[in-house]
Amino acid sequence: MIRASAAWLFAMVLGTSAAFAHGGVSVQGNKCIMKIGPDIMYFTGYQPQLSREEFCDDIPNAGQMVVALDMQEKELRDMTTEIRIIKDMGTHTTLNGYPYLTEAELGDTATLQSKTVFYSAPKKYPTGTLTFEHTFPEQGKFIGLVTVKNDHGQTYVSQFPFSVGTPVGKTFAIWGLLAALVGAAGFGLWRFYLKQQETPKKAA
Repeated sequence: MIRASAAWLFAMVLGTSAAFAHGGVSVQGNKCIMKIGPDIMYFTGYQPQLSREEFCDDIPNAGQMVVALDMQEKELRDMTTEIRIIKDMGTHTTLNGYPYLTEAELGDTATLQSKTVFYSAPKKYPTGTLTFEHTFPEQGKFIGLVTVKNDHGQTYVSQFPFSVGTPVGKTFAIWGLLAALVGAAGFGLWRFYLKQQETPKKAA
């Protein structure tokens, strides 16, 4: 019973961490995966001036960010890759609670450019690896866009909303959920202990 409760608590904590990897980026095993069309890229982000700790979605602090993308499929290496980061003004459609751009918004180049804080023009990466960096001067919410396009005009876009500087509300929510899970597990163990104490008395 104790082992089962501990395993349940551990699984719930892992589930809580995975749930906050959102948009086109998710966590599979120990790797950050970016889904783009039928293919995937491995995604790694970190802030070298602050820590070597990697992240998949939200950036812990304002400042320099370095992102590395690793294309596993040869198909992606033969396509051009464009990267854009725009400021999220809170006016976009939401999906599962996260903002995303509609096809009409993605096609509105003028509006995209007016909100763009980082842009890397379409380019082929035959080695399958690309790295880019950007310095965020302040906290805020953003949407990353990775667009790949082949020679036939077929295009795929991966969107990943993220925040720079963990919002206080989100931090409280995470710790609040973890506290509730620990409390529930503790209550279950306490009830189990009481039943174990009552069993010898009934047998007597």
